Amino acid sequence: MRVWVRAVIVLVLCLILGGLFVHAAVTEEQRSPYPDAADLSTGYESYVGQHLMVFGTVTETGDGGMAIRVESDGTAITLRVTGTEAAVEPGGVVQVYGTLEPDRAIAAERVEVVNSSRWAEFYKYGASAVGALGFLLLFFRYWRVDRDTWTLEARDG
Repeated sequence: MRVWVRAVIVLVLCLILGGLFVHAAVTEEQRSPYPDAADLSTGYESYVGQHLMVFGTVTETGDGGMAIRVESDGTAITLRVTGTEAAVEPGGVVQVYGTLEPDRAIAAERVEVVNSSRWAEFYKYGASAVGALGFLLLFFRYWRVDRDTWTLEARDG
């Protein structure tokens, strides 16, 4: 297969992928049955008693609960989460599923810790970067790109 045919195929696939990204961004609100921070800040009382799922950054922790800051579309709201003993530090990120209560509170049915502290996210990205670098080093140690035919070939030895 000629190089220009491969380039056209790669370009078409990249355009399709870009179109899928745009479609996902445009239809994001239609796929979530739960209100976001913007909805809660404008009409909080209309959602009281409903199930809710939010991601938030922990601002403080205490006995049997925590306070989280939920953000979406440039709007932020602080909610108190009750009924949880999740081990998370301020600055960590959690996903909370529960029932919305009056006075900006959530009765948590389930709390999942996404990042237990501020540094957990850096650790995840750092470990992933080290793993990717190790993979690339091993891959190119045993394989090489033939620039004449633009194919991968096994190295000798």
